[in-house]
Order: sequence, then C-alpha cells, then structure tokens
Amino acid sequence: MPESGNDGANHSSRTSAGTITTQGQGANAQSSVPEAGIRENSEGNPFYPEVVDVESVSTDLSEERRTFADRLRDLIKRHRRDDDDDSVDCEVDQLVNSLDHYIVGYPKVAAFVNADPSFLIYRKFGWLHNRILLYLQDEIVALEYKLNKLDQGTFTDDKEVKLKSRRADFVNPGPRRDTVKQIAEKLKEYDEHLLRFQKIQAIRRPTMRNQTSLFNFIYGTQSIVASEARWIREGADLAAVAREEEHGWFNGFLEDTLKKISPRATQVIFRTKEQKIVTGQENVFLVSPFRLDVFLRIVLTILAAILLLLPVVILFELQPAEASQVRRKGGFQILTIFLFTLLFSASCSICTKARRQEVFTATAAYCAVLVVFLGCTLNTNAGQ
Repeated sequence: MPESGNDGANHSSRTSAGTITTQGQGANAQSSVPEAGIRENSEGNPFYPEVVDVESVSTDLSEERRTFADRLRDLIKRHRRDDDDDSVDCEVDQLVNSLDHYIVGYPKVAAFVNADPSFLIYRKFGWLHNRILLYLQDEIVALEYKLNKLDQGTFTDDKEVKLKSRRADFVNPGPRRDTVKQIAEKLKEYDEHLLRFQKIQAIRRPTMRNQTSLFNFIYGTQSIVASEARWIREGADLAAVAREEEHGWFNGFLEDTLKKISPRATQVIFRTKEQKIVTGQENVFLVSPFRLDVFLRIVLTILAAILLLLPVVILFELQPAEASQVRRKGGFQILTIFLFTLLFSASCSICTKARRQEVFTATAAYCAVLVVFLGCTLNTNAGQ
C-alpha cells in the first residue's frame, strides 16, 4: 500500500514509455539522469519548450552492424507502439514535463493524475443523478395523469372521435396537443439522463490501491485544501475512468510484492526514462505496464507449465507396480487429479478475467487431459 511522505506520497501504478526529451529548470531538475537525449530547458516553462535534443536512434547503424539485441529491442518497441492507440509510426523525441515544474495546488494534482491512467479517478455524483431522474420521472407521471384526464373528459363529452383521429384532434391548438408536446420533450430529457447515467454507473470503482495513491499525493503535498479534497474519500461514488486491465488486481499484487522485495531493483527494471522525469523529486513510484506485463506473462507461462507437467510426473510415479497396489495408489492418483484441477481452476479465476463459462471449459479440458493420461498408464500396466 502506498504511503505518503512529507514532500509527497509513495504511489504505485503503471504507465507507458518512449524516447524522451524534457524541458524545464529548477532545483528539482533531472540533471542526474545519465541517459542521452534528455536536456533541461533553461527557461523552465513546460508550456514553451525552447530546447529539443534529438536522440540518436538505432537507424544510424547499418544492417550489417546490427546485433541480435538491437533487432530484439526494435521488435519490442514496434510491438509496444502497436499496443498503444495513441502512438505514431515514426520515431519522435517526446517532450515530458516533470511534476516539479507545476505549482503546488490544482496544477500539480492535475499533472499527477495525468501521469498515469490509474489515477484518473473522479466522482459519479450518483445521488444528484438519481435526484434529477426522480424529479423528471414524477414530472412525466404528472403529465401522464393530465393526459389521461383529458382523454376521459373528451370521452364523456361525446367527442370520442378526437381520440380515434389524431388529425381531427390536432387540427386546432388544444390542451391535449400541448400536453403531448410537453410529454415528448420531458421524455427526451429523461431518456438522455437515464442512458447517460447508465453509462456512468457502468464505470467500475477504482481499486483501493489507486484511490489511496491519489489520496496520499493530495494530502501529502497539501495541494488541495481539506474541504475541497473530501471527494477522494467518496469511495462508493468514485469512477475509474481508465479501462480495466486484463489481469486486474494480480498486476497490483505482483507490483507490490516486487516493491517489498527490492524497491530499488523494481524501479531499475520496471521504470522507464519517461517515468523517471515525470516523477521528479516527488516520492512517487511508477512502473511501466509493458514491462510488468511481460514479466507477468513469463510468470503465468511458468505457472501453466508447472500445473500441466507436475501432476503428470506425480501420476507417473504413483503407477501401481502390482495388482495389490491398484486400489491404494489409484486413490492417490484420483486425489492428485482433484487437487491440481482445483488449483488450475482457482488460477484461471484469480490470475485472469476469464468468464465463468470460460473457466469451466478450460477446467474440464485440463481435467480430461489428466484423466486420459491416467487411463493410458493403467492400460499399459494391465497389458504388462
């Protein structure tokens, strides 16, 4: 869980990286960053950059001199650009503004929220939306009652022909025509609010981890007065604007675990040059989603291989050598299949966002593979 310090907050999240060039000057300038292609702007204004240093790229190397590492790095960069909807096709030096360049207050909070999609957290104002919808609903009910009374009055006055013909009824302005027009306008307003509120309510609630990170930064830097920062504590009414990640909470769990094991190593391996500049001197912990996703895929691949091969090895070792051992070892084999099938199903549910039917299908296939292997080993022993 992120913890706030005197000069900021310890935050955990992820963001993308790229070739970078920064600008700005001050006591918190990132002059200690040794990477080439990064230079501070002498004016120190992030909105009027005057110095842009062009970083040398791998295209300066001839195809004959390109190593396997160079080709692999370019392949990863292309794959990363393909996954980014906002990426461009050419190599461009990026202008990155540090949090140190923004004045303490709403400007710094806005810059922090913009630093990572996980921090895009805002209120839904569900109570206000419901209040408006209830009022509109009652106004329509009142108009509905009024229209019904007009219909009843027309029927009792022996003018029911107007109820059978819209042309005859609306040929001249009248109360029913005005009421229908009012109902149409109110229904349009009501439907717009209702559908818009449906989309807002579908936005997931932010994780406690991301909410705490934003809370620690706001209160740690004292960027917003307490009376105006209460909204960050409205957990049930908050909306996480960023799209949900594939592995969900498992990404955060893995990141927190790595940070507890070795924070410095985690920053060196999983933090990009862009993130180093963005965080500045603030006590903010950011990691690259691409690098973390690659590491997570490796972990899941190893876990999948273990879940598939380890029970096979155990079943092979538990093969009965004699007929007297079939009942005892057969029970252990069935228990092994049950435990590993349960572990596989739990792994699919926890480590992925697979739907229930997908988890059931994958678990059935996994169990079938183990049962087929068990049947083959039993048939082989019976034949011997």
